[in-house]
Amino acid sequence: MTVVPVERQAATALERDPIFVVPLEHERRVLVASGLPADRVDTCGPGREGIRRWADRHPDMDRPVILAGLAGGLDPTLQSGTIVVVDEVVDPQGQVTVPPLAPAITGPFERARVATAGRLVCSAEAKLALGRSTGARIVDLESNHFAELARTRGWLWGVLRVVADTAEEAIPASLSRFVDHEGRTKIGAVAREIFQRPSLIPMLRRIGRQSRTALLELGRELQALSLDPTSVGEADRIPAGAEGGPRSILVFGGTFDPPHRGHLDLPFEAARRLGCHEVVFVPARVNPLKQDTPPTPGEDRIAMLEAALADRAAADPHAPVEASVSRVEVDREGPSYMIDTLRHLHATMTAPPDPATGEPGPRPRLRLLIGSDQALDFSRWKDWQAILELAPPAVMPRPPRSRPSLAGAYREKFPSALAGRWSTWTLDLPTSEASSTEVRRRLEAGEPVDDLVSPGVLEVIERRGLYRRGGWNGTAPDRTG
Repeated sequence: MTVVPVERQAATALERDPIFVVPLEHERRVLVASGLPADRVDTCGPGREGIRRWADRHPDMDRPVILAGLAGGLDPTLQSGTIVVVDEVVDPQGQVTVPPLAPAITGPFERARVATAGRLVCSAEAKLALGRSTGARIVDLESNHFAELARTRGWLWGVLRVVADTAEEAIPASLSRFVDHEGRTKIGAVAREIFQRPSLIPMLRRIGRQSRTALLELGRELQALSLDPTSVGEADRIPAGAEGGPRSILVFGGTFDPPHRGHLDLPFEAARRLGCHEVVFVPARVNPLKQDTPPTPGEDRIAMLEAALADRAAADPHAPVEASVSRVEVDREGPSYMIDTLRHLHATMTAPPDPATGEPGPRPRLRLLIGSDQALDFSRWKDWQAILELAPPAVMPRPPRSRPSLAGAYREKFPSALAGRWSTWTLDLPTSEASSTEVRRRLEAGEPVDDLVSPGVLEVIERRGLYRRGGWNGTAPDRTG
């Protein structure tokens, strides 16, 4: 996709009025009621997937796009109804993105950094802690995802929010269940919650009054909003490392017996969406849940993985996400437990020392990439709750599962609060039909596998005589016949 230079965007896109994107239909209705023209405000739906679906419906955006709507306060000095121009969007890894429209939005507004959470930040204690750890003054569920897509698609974009609940005010976690994926209010869910917990009525009334008042004020300001084309900036990203922040590492374990194209394509796409700096592939010595089916020797699987990564690097030498293969499990005796691996990686992977002080760099932030079948079986993993704290999972749906169907499966497997976290951790990635089982079957049958594995992997397989009928024999195949 071609990214239009900022100079040309400012000259052409700013000739049209901006479109305002809000996560909830309720927000749209109130903004329109305030006098904002209905054709200038659109509902996307909440969270990452709402933003992504809206972006997919608008592939050719030739006007300024401003994410608007409600936000929660993290700074005690911000009152309900305070309108905030976001001048920095901070992601979970500490990277900061500067919206290009931020300096062009003028008016009697506060300016602040926004943090994006994976779920509602409900208590005053949690809000204040998030503000301290990120330097953000407000929080929402969409800004970071909006920034990622806007930068990728070359939009001229900004974020303008209004504070609904202040830093000292608690909100019920059940609010997230009151809207569907399109941002529409689920009246039945609200009624059931009130029936079960009548004590919520005063809090919900207070939230409703504050939200409507805040949105009416935001709507009036949006009608009068003007953009200064001479102040439009670049969508700069300040990397976490430049601020002394930790690297973000996506850990991907498996037997890789053999590694197929899906083993590489999906992790790198997940890393890109999560803002990770590196993918670490960790081939298991023996899967503790499959000890009766020992894999191909570890040295062969490492050689195949390294060949696959070399092929990928040759095809895309400027890829922003690094990759490496860890021997930690192959070299460790006995079954491969992921909690042990994560603790080892966390203890040994550090950023380069500070050149001024010589002090070691910060420990990395870890994410664990798993398939949906592993997610639904996660309670069988050793110290699985410790894994959630050390390396929150990122889940790839695997056929026949999809992200919506997994939400119901999580509710059957986990307590409601944890099921919600699993839904947040699940990525809307394309599914892959490739499997190591199918690669082995074809190889034993003498069928071609070029569409499933890279040339380097196939070369290692042939050179080492792997997956031939009768199993591994450690010798090169007969090339004379």
